[in-house]
Amino acid sequence: MSWSQAAFVVDAVEVERLSNLLEAFLASAVTTENAGDNEFYEVAFPGTPDWEKVKVTALFDERVDLVPIVEFVQKQYLEQEIPFQIKKLVDQNWERVWLDSFKPIEVGTDLWVCPTWCEPTQPKARNILLDPGLAFGTGTHATTYMCLRWLADQKLNEQRVLDYGSGSGILAIAALFSGANHADSVDIDPLAVNACVENAQRNSVTNRMSAYLPQNLPIKPEHEYDLVIANILAEVIIELKDTLLLHLKQGGTLLLTGILDSQSERVKQHFGDGFDFTEQQHDQWTMLIAKNTPDSGDALNIER
Repeated sequence: MSWSQAAFVVDAVEVERLSNLLEAFLASAVTTENAGDNEFYEVAFPGTPDWEKVKVTALFDERVDLVPIVEFVQKQYLEQEIPFQIKKLVDQNWERVWLDSFKPIEVGTDLWVCPTWCEPTQPKARNILLDPGLAFGTGTHATTYMCLRWLADQKLNEQRVLDYGSGSGILAIAALFSGANHADSVDIDPLAVNACVENAQRNSVTNRMSAYLPQNLPIKPEHEYDLVIANILAEVIIELKDTLLLHLKQGGTLLLTGILDSQSERVKQHFGDGFDFTEQQHDQWTMLIAKNTPDSGDALNIER
């Protein structure tokens, strides 16, 4: 399938308004990028960029006539000139184009995420070789970055780790690179499970890492985990509370994120008084590190 795109350069304050307008015209995708000078925004630390001028690009089916759309947009901005560009795009593998935009990034002490199509920047570092395929998880999102940064500084010697909502398996692999003895990754999407298996092979950890759909994860005494990671969303974490605690070993640690700053207290309340919480923030996101307290037996007293 071929596409056409319309790109506009506007002041940063106009980005939301213009994006909504283009989406109303049924744009298949709307993206933004810096259109000014001497402004920096690192993809590994997402948030709200400090851009003055922004290029807003809308992607349309090639059959859509973009001329009336551009004319309509210009009429909305009669008080100023809105530079624009219309371009036809040749058919290509857009998933691969998207993946090719990623470069090696350092996500923690001596820990890098290196796409499989790139040479490692630091060959002697701990390099996670990653091809997410269609699964989420590349290390560039704020919540994933926080987890990776925390894992990079841990000594998880002989620990068992569960990554619930694993996406590409990046956090499970990072845990293994930080000394964990075994990591299980769980995701509701079969594509993510496949990505975990393939990424485990790329990183030579297949003997220490397994991937499951939730219903296939074994529940046995030997499958209790010292560390349970859930990088999902606050509401989903709350819904999965009993499941996460079911797999957590007495004295273990929960690593919870995908939580907006405004949601952290609610998540902590749902997990009760059986944990000591510490928090880390990045941009608008919070990561909770929850450790069992000595009297946390009731919190983990779930029928196994």
